Amino acid sequence: MNYNKRFFRFVLFSIFFFTTSLFSQQTYQDWLQQQQTAFQLFSDEKNNYNNDTTIAYQNYLNQQKKLFEDYKNEIEQKWDNYQGNTKNTHVDYDKDLNARGSVDFEEGKVEVEVLIEDDSKTTMSDKQQAGENKLEEKIAQVVSSKADDDKALLENQLETLSGDKVTEKNAEVFTQEVVSAMPIKKKIIKSKDGKTRVKYSVTISMLPDHLETRAKRFKNNVVDQSKRFGIDPAMVLAIMHTESSFNPKARSPVPAYGLMQLVPKSGARDAYLYVYKKDKLLTADYLYNPNNNIELGCAYIKKMRSVYFKNISNDLSAAYCTIAAYNTGPGNLAKAITGGEKLTPAIKEINSLTPSELYKKLIKNLPYKESRVYLSTVTDRVKIYQ
Repeated sequence: MNYNKRFFRFVLFSIFFFTTSLFSQQTYQDWLQQQQTAFQLFSDEKNNYNNDTTIAYQNYLNQQKKLFEDYKNEIEQKWDNYQGNTKNTHVDYDKDLNARGSVDFEEGKVEVEVLIEDDSKTTMSDKQQAGENKLEEKIAQVVSSKADDDKALLENQLETLSGDKVTEKNAEVFTQEVVSAMPIKKKIIKSKDGKTRVKYSVTISMLPDHLETRAKRFKNNVVDQSKRFGIDPAMVLAIMHTESSFNPKARSPVPAYGLMQLVPKSGARDAYLYVYKKDKLLTADYLYNPNNNIELGCAYIKKMRSVYFKNISNDLSAAYCTIAAYNTGPGNLAKAITGGEKLTPAIKEINSLTPSELYKKLIKNLPYKESRVYLSTVTDRVKIYQ
């Protein structure tokens, strides 16, 4: 894989603009709801889903929502703000909720925060020492934490002051360096549970090529699955980059999980049925596994090309449609072409256009700005990975 590093870094920094300017016309929640509803209707029409599995999915999602709300409420009792997992950020709390580590895979930052109760009987010096000790513990935990493929989440993305890559063997040295050399922020907070606490925090920068490092980590798996399904690995990597910044623990509000942000109730289910001819409830744990996620993400791309878009005559036109539909669903893609959600008349119109004409039409007519920017971003990033 050859990388144009300047362009790669430009794209990395441009993500910030992408995420902050994305929803000037419509709110993110509006888009999520509309996108998911449209895709679900389309999937239900095209697939012979088992009704018992559909009910199981809904029960599972309801259960997950309840667990999340309870967990969020517990956190908000202690902390001055809630932080949770997103498509680009992985957040991990200790069991007692007094420490959290947040890895921002988009910005390349690791923030570790700990809480110490503001006991009037404890001296400021002792509180500071307790805070530093707890910071060291949490940093070591974050550094050694693993993804669901049993590989270190931050493998080759941090280094010690001497320039060595951080591993489990030198993690203790690294944590001591961070706490002694990095500025530690201190903030007194009044928690919802009525207690006063001191929050100590430190921010660690990942290596400049952290995103490229993660892309290389998953490259072989992507290439293997792309060959298996006969699709372009550059497109897969570009989609993965845009969906999660190669964060294997990614989770968005839909909810969607993992590297390729698969939705259990629709895209993941559709792909699993396509590959294994079986309708099955796929949990978050299943989809967080990078091997499973990449397999089903590639399978879904293949299904769109060989089933939904099989009658599109031009491969580049089909690629544009696949990228757009991965984000917003085939029904919304059809709506951008003809105003209706039926694919047959949309494909007839697509075949009358050149790829360039089709691209311009999609950029102009896709229902949500998020989808229009997504198509443009992924298309540009395909060039990075070719």
